[in-house]
Amino acid sequence: MTDPLRPAMRKPLFSKGWVSAVLAGHSALGLAFSAAIYLICLTGSVVVFVEELERWEQPTAPKVVSVSPEVIDEGLAALREMGPKDAVRSVSATLPSAANPHFVLSARSGDRLNSGSWFADTSGQPVMKVRHDVSDFLVGLHINLHLPYGIGTVIVGLAGMALLALVISGILAHPRIIKDAFRLRSGGSARLSQADLHNRIGTWGLPFHLIMAFTAAFLGVFLIALGSVAATTYQGDMTKAFSDLTGPSARGAADAPRTDPVPPSASFIAAATEGVPGFTVQSVSIQQPGAKEQRIGIGLHDPRGLPLRESVLYDSKGNKVFGSDVAKRSFAQQVIFAIQPLHFGWFGGGFVKLAYGLLGLSMCSITATGIQIWLTRRRDKGRPAPIMERLWAATIWGQPLALTLAAIPSLATDAEGAPLLGWATGTIAAYALACVPFMQARLAAWLRAATAVALAGLALLHAAIGAAGGLSAVDPMSWAVDAALLLTAFFVARPMLKFRRATVEAPSL
Repeated sequence: MTDPLRPAMRKPLFSKGWVSAVLAGHSALGLAFSAAIYLICLTGSVVVFVEELERWEQPTAPKVVSVSPEVIDEGLAALREMGPKDAVRSVSATLPSAANPHFVLSARSGDRLNSGSWFADTSGQPVMKVRHDVSDFLVGLHINLHLPYGIGTVIVGLAGMALLALVISGILAHPRIIKDAFRLRSGGSARLSQADLHNRIGTWGLPFHLIMAFTAAFLGVFLIALGSVAATTYQGDMTKAFSDLTGPSARGAADAPRTDPVPPSASFIAAATEGVPGFTVQSVSIQQPGAKEQRIGIGLHDPRGLPLRESVLYDSKGNKVFGSDVAKRSFAQQVIFAIQPLHFGWFGGGFVKLAYGLLGLSMCSITATGIQIWLTRRRDKGRPAPIMERLWAATIWGQPLALTLAAIPSLATDAEGAPLLGWATGTIAAYALACVPFMQARLAAWLRAATAVALAGLALLHAAIGAAGGLSAVDPMSWAVDAALLLTAFFVARPMLKFRRATVEAPSL
């Protein structure tokens, strides 16, 4: 008989069986995509700072604060003079900004010799070839793992959807998520400490993790869907499939005579900025310059919203051919324009970038501890998986080491494949060590120490090379990145330094 004076026990929202089933699915999904998610989150944490890395790669590039329309025209004309005029399909000028004080000229033609980008001086003359091999490598690794476009994009897209499912299932598998938000058990079993760390980081960063997971899944599905549409409707032409969002291209004029004059950019800039106060000119481009069908594009930057970029396209007579007009588009199309800056943190300056980088590393920590919890649980139950433990240690600390090694060869050579070779060397070496059974207890520590040494060595070597060229000519951002590398090396090595000190100070028996 029920005691009427005893308070009724509240029935839990989810039964234990249901929670166990969700947790099992959460674990299985994590095991399937853990390595890919970890690598994508790790590279994404670095790609947030891609502008800073580009300045770090070429610290002696000429600094330009602002340029006039006349200087833009001089630069675009100089690009056309560098190669056969009829071979140039498009030229563009990216104007300097506070985040990137460089004037960059780019040309695209039928041959690689006359294609590429150059830093220009204050007069608009190209003076240095742009070489962002490390930055481009990291971006490619994050977007498609440097696999063929169809394969790499699908894998990354599936990993994004898996990440979203992991975040949601992690919430559902933890009914006490709010109550346990500040519960951190330390000093007990390793599995409980890891589980608490995994859950607390996941809880504290939950809004960010949801945004990252959603935008990653959205971008993955969008690119997969767009690739399918391009393959079936546009004969595989991704540019044509994007034309509704970015504007049409000047097609059919590749072999046409280039006898028409290229109109000055001042009138087009004035027309594009008229009626849009607060917008700044970001780029000027010309498709099929000198041809009858040439078109002039003006890229505008809007710092007041998430869709940061507007595009306007004109014909050579000044008639408006296309305008992105993001604010006038449907909500779904506005979301497409906003997803990329929201995903990478390119909308709020340095503080937002720093927050994105740290929170991205927290996602790496969640992924690392999630698999470690599963491995520790197996060991506690008498079913250890030593090979998987070594492979996971090679992933967790082998990838930061490999990414650092990807940057080192770029200091000595301009070969485009140097970053890929450095990364592949580090990755293969880490997994080769994981195949050695006696490395079970020390693999993670050795790889962690090697990562700290590589980070510090990269920073010191880069700073020494910059100092040798003259301190006054070096971009201050280069010193900031070197300092960040040294600080990261310190935090990577700090737990080992504490352990070493404790070992040395321990009293002998």
